[in-house]
Amino acid sequence: MLVTAILFLILGLYLILSERYIIVKVESGRNIVEKPMDKDTPFFRYKVLLGVFSITLGIFSIINYIIF
Repeated sequence: MLVTAILFLILGLYLILSERYIIVKVESGRNIVEKPMDKDTPFFRYKVLLGVFSITLGIFSIINYIIF
């Protein structure tokens, strides 16, 4: 159950951060660059809401694991 909660947290963070940032390879290193966002599209809202739902589900799963 704890593994599922951690996976939900990772999935939620990935969904939210992948909409805002991109990793660009420069010479021998990698930089995190902010992407231009189009907040008016329904796909953006769906992806952010799915990320928030996944994080919430992960937090409640961890709380459930601790209590029971």
